[in-house]
Amino acid sequence: MAATNGVNGAPQQSKDKVFLIWGGEGWVAGHLKELLKQQDEKVFTTTVRMENRESVLAELDRVKPTHVLNCAGCTGRPNVDWCEDNKEKTIRSNVIGTLNLTDCCFLKGVHITVFATGCIYAYDKNHRPGGEGYLETDPANFDGSYYSATKSKVEE
Repeated sequence: MAATNGVNGAPQQSKDKVFLIWGGEGWVAGHLKELLKQQDEKVFTTTVRMENRESVLAELDRVKPTHVLNCAGCTGRPNVDWCEDNKEKTIRSNVIGTLNLTDCCFLKGVHITVFATGCIYAYDKNHRPGGEGYLETDPANFDGSYYSATKSKVEE
Protein backbone atom coordinates (compact mmCIF):
# COMPACT_ATOMS: atom_id res chain seq x y z
CA MET A 1 0.00 0.00 0.00
CA ALA A 2 1.42 3.39 -1.01
CA ALA A 3 1.77 6.12 1.58
CA THR A 4 -0.49 9.13 1.14
CA ASN A 5 -0.31 12.66 2.42
CA GLY A 6 -3.88 12.49 3.69
CA VAL A 7 -5.38 14.63 0.93
CA ASN A 8 -7.50 12.85 -1.66
CA GLY A 9 -5.30 9.77 -1.26
CA ALA A 10 -2.61 11.50 -3.33
CA PRO A 11 0.71 9.61 -3.25
CA GLN A 12 3.31 11.23 -1.07
CA GLN A 13 6.49 11.84 -3.06
CA SER A 14 8.88 11.08 -0.20
CA LYS A 15 8.91 10.37 3.51
CA ASP A 16 10.42 13.80 4.17
CA LYS A 17 7.96 16.33 5.47
CA VAL A 18 8.22 19.93 4.34
CA PHE A 19 6.25 22.46 6.38
CA LEU A 20 5.22 25.87 5.07
CA ILE A 21 3.83 28.24 7.68
CA TRP A 22 1.55 30.99 6.38
CA GLY A 23 1.62 34.14 8.50
CA GLY A 24 5.32 33.60 9.07
CA GLU A 25 5.96 36.80 11.00
CA GLY A 26 3.20 36.26 13.56
CA TRP A 27 3.38 35.13 17.16
CA VAL A 28 1.81 31.67 16.68
CA ALA A 29 3.80 31.07 13.49
CA GLY A 30 7.04 31.88 15.30
CA HIS A 31 6.31 29.34 18.02
CA LEU A 32 5.36 26.64 15.50
CA LYS A 33 8.53 27.31 13.52
CA GLU A 34 10.67 26.89 16.64
CA LEU A 35 8.88 23.68 17.68
CA LEU A 36 9.37 22.18 14.22
CA LYS A 37 13.04 23.20 14.09
CA GLN A 38 13.59 21.57 17.50
CA GLN A 39 12.27 18.35 15.92
CA ASP A 40 14.67 18.75 12.97
CA GLU A 41 11.80 19.28 10.54
CA LYS A 42 12.23 21.18 7.29
CA VAL A 43 10.24 24.38 7.75
CA PHE A 44 9.65 27.53 5.74
CA THR A 45 7.55 30.60 6.44
CA THR A 46 5.77 33.01 4.14
CA THR A 47 3.89 36.27 4.27
CA VAL A 48 2.29 35.89 0.82
CA ARG A 49 -1.25 37.27 0.92
CA MET A 50 -3.68 34.34 1.09
CA GLU A 51 -6.28 36.10 -1.03
CA ASN A 52 -3.88 36.41 -4.00
CA ARG A 53 -4.49 33.09 -5.77
CA GLU A 54 -1.63 33.36 -8.26
CA SER A 55 0.86 34.21 -5.52
CA VAL A 56 -0.40 31.37 -3.32
CA LEU A 57 -0.06 28.84 -6.14
CA ALA A 58 3.41 30.17 -6.99
CA GLU A 59 4.53 29.86 -3.35
CA LEU A 60 3.23 26.29 -3.14
CA ASP A 61 5.09 25.45 -6.37
CA ARG A 62 8.28 27.13 -5.11
CA VAL A 63 8.43 25.47 -1.67
CA LYS A 64 6.66 22.19 -2.52
CA PRO A 65 5.39 21.61 1.01
CA THR A 66 3.80 18.41 2.24
CA HIS A 67 2.07 20.37 5.01
CA VAL A 68 0.80 23.95 5.20
CA LEU A 69 0.15 25.44 8.62
CA ASN A 70 -2.06 28.50 8.25
CA CYS A 71 -1.47 30.99 11.04
CA ALA A 72 -2.27 34.02 8.89
CA GLY A 73 -5.17 36.36 9.18
CA CYS A 74 -6.16 39.91 9.83
CA THR A 75 -6.16 40.62 13.56
CA GLY A 76 -6.03 44.40 13.30
CA ARG A 77 -3.64 46.98 14.69
CA PRO A 78 -3.47 47.84 17.48
CA ASN A 79 -6.14 45.20 18.25
CA VAL A 80 -9.19 43.40 16.82
CA ASP A 81 -11.30 46.56 17.20
CA TRP A 82 -9.57 47.78 14.00
CA CYS A 83 -11.51 45.10 12.12
CA GLU A 84 -14.81 46.85 12.95
CA ASP A 85 -13.79 49.83 10.80
CA ASN A 86 -11.98 47.79 8.13
CA LYS A 87 -14.49 45.07 7.33
CA GLU A 88 -13.55 44.61 3.67
CA LYS A 89 -9.85 44.02 4.45
CA THR A 90 -10.81 41.74 7.32
CA ILE A 91 -13.16 39.54 5.29
CA ARG A 92 -10.74 39.38 2.34
CA SER A 93 -8.05 37.98 4.60
CA ASN A 94 -9.93 35.94 7.20
CA VAL A 95 -12.57 34.40 4.95
CA ILE A 96 -11.68 34.72 1.27
CA GLY A 97 -7.95 34.29 1.91
CA THR A 98 -8.34 31.27 4.16
CA LEU A 99 -10.73 29.57 1.72
CA ASN A 100 -8.44 30.38 -1.22
CA LEU A 101 -5.37 28.96 0.52
CA THR A 102 -7.32 25.86 1.52
CA ASP A 103 -8.56 25.36 -2.04
CA CYS A 104 -5.08 25.81 -3.51
CA CYS A 105 -3.70 23.22 -1.07
CA PHE A 106 -6.53 20.85 -2.02
CA LEU A 107 -5.70 21.25 -5.72
CA LYS A 108 -2.00 20.58 -5.06
CA GLY A 109 -2.66 17.61 -2.76
CA VAL A 110 -1.09 19.38 0.23
CA HIS A 111 -2.35 18.81 3.77
CA ILE A 112 -3.43 22.07 5.46
CA THR A 113 -4.08 22.80 9.11
CA VAL A 114 -5.79 26.09 9.91
CA PHE A 115 -4.88 27.70 13.22
CA ALA A 116 -7.77 30.14 13.41
CA THR A 117 -8.42 31.67 16.82
CA GLY A 118 -9.82 30.95 20.24
CA CYS A 119 -11.81 34.17 19.96
CA ILE A 120 -14.87 32.31 18.67
CA TYR A 121 -15.77 30.72 21.99
CA ALA A 122 -17.23 32.24 25.13
CA TYR A 123 -17.53 30.66 28.54
CA ASP A 124 -20.97 29.19 29.20
CA LYS A 125 -22.63 26.88 31.75
CA ASN A 126 -20.78 23.85 30.30
CA HIS A 127 -17.44 25.58 29.75
CA ARG A 128 -16.17 27.52 32.72
CA PRO A 129 -12.66 28.83 33.43
CA GLY A 130 -10.52 25.90 34.53
CA GLY A 131 -13.19 23.42 33.49
CA GLU A 132 -13.97 21.45 30.39
CA GLY A 133 -12.52 22.99 27.25
CA TYR A 134 -13.95 23.26 23.79
CA LEU A 135 -13.25 20.74 21.04
CA GLU A 136 -12.56 21.68 17.43
CA THR A 137 -15.86 20.00 16.56
CA ASP A 138 -17.81 22.36 18.86
CA PRO A 139 -19.65 25.11 17.01
CA ALA A 140 -18.53 28.68 17.64
CA ASN A 141 -20.67 30.45 20.21
CA PHE A 142 -19.18 33.95 20.16
CA ASP A 143 -19.51 36.48 17.38
CA GLY A 144 -19.37 39.62 19.47
CA SER A 145 -16.87 41.29 17.15
CA TYR A 146 -16.48 41.44 13.39
CA TYR A 147 -13.11 39.69 13.73
CA SER A 148 -14.72 36.79 15.62
CA ALA A 149 -17.60 36.59 13.16
CA THR A 150 -15.21 36.22 10.19
CA LYS A 151 -13.14 33.59 11.98
CA SER A 152 -16.18 31.57 13.05
CA LYS A 153 -17.56 31.48 9.48
CA VAL A 154 -14.43 29.74 8.26
CA GLU A 155 -14.72 27.22 11.09
CA GLU A 156 -18.19 26.19 9.90
